[in-house]
Amino acid sequence: MIERTIIHVLSHNVVMAHLSSGKNSIAFGKGIGFKKTPGMVIAEGEITQEFLLHTSEVLKNYEQILNAVDVKIIGITEEVIAYAQGMLEGAFSETIHASLVDHINFAVERQKRGIFITNPFAYEIQYMYPEEYKVAKKSVEFLNGHLDVKLPEDEVAFLAMHFNGARKKEQASGSLAVVRVVSQTIESAKELGFNFEDSFSTLRFISHLKGLIERVKQKKTLQNSLLDKIKEEYGDTYVKAKVLSLFLTDALQMEVPDDETGYLTMHLERLLQRTEA
Repeated sequence: MIERTIIHVLSHNVVMAHLSSGKNSIAFGKGIGFKKTPGMVIAEGEITQEFLLHTSEVLKNYEQILNAVDVKIIGITEEVIAYAQGMLEGAFSETIHASLVDHINFAVERQKRGIFITNPFAYEIQYMYPEEYKVAKKSVEFLNGHLDVKLPEDEVAFLAMHFNGARKKEQASGSLAVVRVVSQTIESAKELGFNFEDSFSTLRFISHLKGLIERVKQKKTLQNSLLDKIKEEYGDTYVKAKVLSLFLTDALQMEVPDDETGYLTMHLERLLQRTEA
């Protein structure tokens, strides 16, 4: 049986432990850290969730966080991570522990100094990652209540990106790059005369755009047997869709084929019909 010895007590419900197997972990459990001190052994039955810190780099980054950040912020952030992991499918990347603590620590500092940073992609993030956004909204409420702060609404979108990045095992900046392309494409579509006020149509369009970008990046684009008919019936819209496809080709440095432009035409046509209805 693996024995776990407490290294740091992060909160009543979170501890950092060293395992007899040689690994370190972040362990969660109701009251697991209450009246505990480093060096004490915790029973496996006390643990409801546990994240292993596998690599020396991750462990080094976390140790730096422990030396630089208020332990209360670390403990509360770890509870947020445990909540998000429980609500969202797929194991989180271990890098979220240091990165999210670091982000929330700076967010709390900014709030206390009256400095507020807006998230220019909050609108797109809400539509692109609805599951993460919903969990992030609850997480910000939890942070505000337990850290006695009032983090701005934009923080919901920032946290959603951290959760999405953790699910994909990548840095939040990787997901943000896709969000940025989606946002710029929507702005280009607005300049071409398309309206995004209807939430349902916007959701469908953004979901399609997100999928299109992923297919192009993975080189798994769709074939479109109706392409000639789409060009014939929706010529004007197809021309505009082609403009957006060329923008995407430039932004992604990968070609968007005509078949995908045809599908994009249909989604743009739906936007027009919703606006005219």
